[in-house]
Amino acid sequence: MRLYSFCKLALLAASIAAISSPSLAQTDLAARIGRAPDGVVHVTFASRPGTCGDGRDMIGYRKALFAENFQSIGDWQTPNCVPGPVRVALSVNGGRVTRLRTYVGDSFPRTADRVTDLGMVSPIEAASYFFSLVPRLEGTGGEKSRILLPAVLANAGDVIPQLTALARDEARVNDTRRQAIHWMGLLGDARVIPTLVAFARGGGAGEDVDGGKRGKKGLGDAAMVALTSLDDGIGVPALIDLAGDASPATRKSAVFWLGQTGDPRALAKLRKVIEDTREADGIRAHAVFSLGQAADKDPSQIRYLQSIFPRATNSMKDQIMLTMGQDKSGGSDWLLERARDQGQDMHTRQQALFWAGQNESTPTRDLAAYYRSATDQTLKEHAIFVLSQRDDDAALNELMRIAQNDPDKRMRSKAFFWLGQKDDPRVTKLIGDRISR
Repeated sequence: MRLYSFCKLALLAASIAAISSPSLAQTDLAARIGRAPDGVVHVTFASRPGTCGDGRDMIGYRKALFAENFQSIGDWQTPNCVPGPVRVALSVNGGRVTRLRTYVGDSFPRTADRVTDLGMVSPIEAASYFFSLVPRLEGTGGEKSRILLPAVLANAGDVIPQLTALARDEARVNDTRRQAIHWMGLLGDARVIPTLVAFARGGGAGEDVDGGKRGKKGLGDAAMVALTSLDDGIGVPALIDLAGDASPATRKSAVFWLGQTGDPRALAKLRKVIEDTREADGIRAHAVFSLGQAADKDPSQIRYLQSIFPRATNSMKDQIMLTMGQDKSGGSDWLLERARDQGQDMHTRQQALFWAGQNESTPTRDLAAYYRSATDQTLKEHAIFVLSQRDDDAALNELMRIAQNDPDKRMRSKAFFWLGQKDDPRVTKLIGDRISR
């Protein structure tokens, strides 16, 4: 065996020991917590640069934002996230920790429980101790995705070996393994890419998460999120490779995450997938959707998607129209043109009208005008439905006009049906008057 391979195995063994060995329970911090009376133990330590919080349930670190029942990895902004030390409140019963709560801020939230405050402790010792707690606390219904926060937010240097060991440990529940993978992306560098790629290829990318059960589902998607989180876009080439050479589910997932990066290399790959007529239709449609997600920061993608619409497949057209339904710079007019185009099939015209109605920049008067000018019964019924999905007075007035005065009895009936779904005194009076006739 080569020395390099031996050293790698030794490092992995040491990493696993660092998160699972009972000997960690004999550290000074563990002993102090174990001697504390029943109640809550407060521990405070220095946080990694870039850590912030609101002193309560919100914690941020670079691209990650955590709240009590919420987690996001991507761009975020909030004025309430300010730098501070990590503060952990541990519920202790009989010398054993049963739950922990993590905060970042100037002070702990108030509590009615008996408090033992251990003050400032070493962040290196804190990280080791909280990694050792993971097997004991995971799956207990406590902080769920926040279980790793005190270990990874401590200003304790390199914890990639510990995170890698957790991610690979099949004895851990899926949520723990996913969180370890996410943090590999937030804290890692180029050395984590091979591990993340291995998870992406074999970790159930594109499959549904299965809660706390053990297995690999969802680990592949977590690995792709981690690849997008690495600094300076160093994970993008790996995602590009996965989008072109992997199982269909993995490629579809890679295509999605490429669009989330906004990286020019990623967007070029998405266009290549879209233009490849030999590619599976579902993956091409997914690439269209993904490219559309990048349109907010790069309007040229909107123009490109509009240009390929005439030669797109039906599923690709659906994704293009969804994107136009979110575009505030002209998507509304473009959609209404497709809805009026008699050269389009009925499904396309209906979808175009629907997404025009969903686009906030579409004036309701344009939708009303569409209804009045339409001659096809199916499209007129669909226009009534689209109007019913709007909450403004103009839409309500148009529906009431149709219900009262439209010469087509069938359209009047459709308008009354959708009006009946609204809680508005004007509608109540209209229906009451009709019943009393």
